[in-house]
Amino acid sequence: MKNKKMILVLVLFISICLIGIFFFKNIFIKPTGGDYRNIRDLDSSYHAEAEIEEALAKIKNSQEKATVIMGRNNGQRQIALTFDGLTDRTSVQQILDLLKKYNMKATFFVDGMQTAEDPQTVVNIKKAGHKIENYSFSGINKMETLPMERVVKDFSRAQKIIKVITDQGPNLLKCNDTKYTDQLLQAAKACGFNSVVKTDVFLNVKQMNSLVAADTFVDKLKPGSIVSVKLKSNAEPITNEPGKTDLQPAIDKQPGLKELLQEADLREKETIEAVEKLLIALSKANYTAVYVEDFAADDRIQKSAKTALLDSSFLVKAASYLQEQSTSLFTLPTAFAADIADNHIKEIKIISTIEPAIPYTFGGLTNEIVVNDVLGRLHDLGIKATFFVAEVEMKKYPETLRRIIENGHEIGIAIRPKDGETFEETRKSIMSARKILHEQFGVDTNLIKQPWGAVSDLTKEATSSLECKLIGQSVNVVQSKHKDYTSADQVMAEIFGKSMFSLGRGQIVHFRMDYYTNDRLIGDLVETIKQRKVDNIAYVTSYDNPASNPDNNSQYTIKPVGEILNHDNFIYQYPVDSGNVPTRIRNHWHGLKIDQHNFLVETSKRYIGNRTVTYEDRMLGFSKMDIRRLDKSGFIHTKDKVIFLTFDDWGTDAAINKILYVLRKHNVPGTFFILTNNVLNNPNLLRTIAMQGHDIGGHSDKHKPMVINDPKTGKLTQTQGKEEYTKELSTSYQKLQDVIGDVTINGKPALTGFFRPPQLAISKMGVEALFETGYEYIINGSCSTNDYKAENVPQLIRTIEDGVYTKEGEVKKGAILVMHMSDTAAYTAAALDILLTANEAKADSDPSKFKVGRLSDYLVDGYSQINRKIAELK
Repeated sequence: MKNKKMILVLVLFISICLIGIFFFKNIFIKPTGGDYRNIRDLDSSYHAEAEIEEALAKIKNSQEKATVIMGRNNGQRQIALTFDGLTDRTSVQQILDLLKKYNMKATFFVDGMQTAEDPQTVVNIKKAGHKIENYSFSGINKMETLPMERVVKDFSRAQKIIKVITDQGPNLLKCNDTKYTDQLLQAAKACGFNSVVKTDVFLNVKQMNSLVAADTFVDKLKPGSIVSVKLKSNAEPITNEPGKTDLQPAIDKQPGLKELLQEADLREKETIEAVEKLLIALSKANYTAVYVEDFAADDRIQKSAKTALLDSSFLVKAASYLQEQSTSLFTLPTAFAADIADNHIKEIKIISTIEPAIPYTFGGLTNEIVVNDVLGRLHDLGIKATFFVAEVEMKKYPETLRRIIENGHEIGIAIRPKDGETFEETRKSIMSARKILHEQFGVDTNLIKQPWGAVSDLTKEATSSLECKLIGQSVNVVQSKHKDYTSADQVMAEIFGKSMFSLGRGQIVHFRMDYYTNDRLIGDLVETIKQRKVDNIAYVTSYDNPASNPDNNSQYTIKPVGEILNHDNFIYQYPVDSGNVPTRIRNHWHGLKIDQHNFLVETSKRYIGNRTVTYEDRMLGFSKMDIRRLDKSGFIHTKDKVIFLTFDDWGTDAAINKILYVLRKHNVPGTFFILTNNVLNNPNLLRTIAMQGHDIGGHSDKHKPMVINDPKTGKLTQTQGKEEYTKELSTSYQKLQDVIGDVTINGKPALTGFFRPPQLAISKMGVEALFETGYEYIINGSCSTNDYKAENVPQLIRTIEDGVYTKEGEVKKGAILVMHMSDTAAYTAAALDILLTANEAKADSDPSKFKVGRLSDYLVDGYSQINRKIAELK
């Protein structure tokens, strides 16, 4: 009996302790991230003055040094995999997908500068479950040569930025191409790093060119190695010589844009392919990947990121269990937005719209001179914008806010949730700001923006619960490294680079007015971006200009966010609701049944060739006898005086909008064969093409031709295996379906079963894959205009006319013109405009007058390219 009482008392005591821990756990557990999420000025997250001062003081008072982590063989087949620096978000996501596919852990050493400029990429890494550590501020090499103060400043700034973004400070530091001297280790320790990391083996991407090479690489690995992949090359440290000032960079001849883009794409592609080969080889060799911190000499590093008192203890687990049980017992079920699919709660960075409009947004009211300058510029340009204002700014600068409202601009609310803030607290702060706006300024808004820092799920939930919209940005004009820039040209070169020729429909551009040293710089950027990245989208010629022709509707406008969001006729859901996609599209045209017995017969019906594609050139796997049965003309069989305008690849709004305007102006249809690799960066443009009544066909995802001429052997060879090619085709088609799968033209789907092979090259394997994937027609064409090589408009017009007319001046019936929608095809729109204008002026009886047809009206069920009589009956 006494034992039972003792047990009962003990259970009661433990229960009380657990309840205490449950309610007072914050007393025992120190949250990571400290007060860093309370930072309201991104500039402070770069300078980190307090942290720098504290670190320098530690160096004076202590000789403690960080330890060095190197590979360590613990008797198991393990390696630690690291990725050093950051590359573009798409490439990082592909790496994350590969790590998930092969079930490998990794440690990402991220530099502070890139983290601040693209925090979402770092958030994605964290969400994927990988470790995030410090790669210094900009990943420079030879850091041992720098002064102590410079090193401390570099480490501290990077550390603070990563804490802001991830709410957790890294414990490890990595400096490639740097010697870890005692001085450097002392600086690292003072800046909060327990250890620095030294790589054993770097992956040579170019040498990892096959699975055999990957196997060889892994065979030479020692268990316990630290294997690193450089995603960003180390920069040389900048040092100023005494008595000299920094010089302006020399203007040098640069390679063309095409070469630069190809080089960048190739580098990223090589890296991703090398990583996959490495992971395959590691899996085959039964290696597992662990975090770098697992190779530490002791467990202090791991413990430093956790609680010192209750880490992994029975009490914490019991408290967690008690919390779950008590919550389920005493809390009524509540459906917050987070309980719905995550993609229903998202930050809007691109408004899903086909309206030719771009929103400008602004934040930061502290500098009245800049605000007044911006308002004046917007007024002169006739622009209305959206200004996001924090509650503290409403109270501190009411007159400034009233001026903004009086100028006709839209107002949204800027919020910055504090560290550890709950759903209800964030919700109340939004409600409080909305109340002030309504009562004191007569403004109601449902637009919310978190100006910087990673947007948490709680923030999304709170915003959604109030039926508000969380607004982000596609282009963040102000970046920390630009603070002291003096001209718009300097900023433009780094924000847009050489590949972003224009902005796109619905892409949100954000300006911060309280940052630059030069008070006129934001105003200059407002004007310059409009001039170079918005106005250049319009079709402007000496004979047709939006300024003088009211029917020229090719110009994009700049509008407030809310105004664009409220235009329901232009807004669409992306990805489209699969329930609204016709069954034929969802099933990817799988009504077509082709096997080895009828393959050649069906191919001859469905292949519209090109006279330059022959047995010797870009055609593989077919016998000479087979090829005799395939079309070489590239013409649609018809008695109509009709031609077909087709456009390949992909481009920016600056190129494609001009083509769309010309087609709209002359009321003619086109077929756009879409290269989908980058199409999801601008889905609005693809949606616009379809909604304006044009056919959409496929042109692959990565533009890999089915067959190439091997320069070494001089023989034709395939670029991909059938499985790989089929996957590419499916990926490409799915991207198109997600954007335009629900669009119909006169009752027919805009997304067709048409495919144009890259470089017009075909192989038997590729054609089989096309049919198996669900494509119905392979369309090359009768005239390759080579418009991307054209030197001027007259030259291109002559080329097109050669494709349209016979020597006698009559229409080549059924001619298919192969053109391009890329930014390199600079004269295509103007040449077509002149040609179509001249054609319209001709009498209907003129034998040279043509009409422009829609391919989907001619390539109907039963059409046969090999049997002209059957085709012409259709």
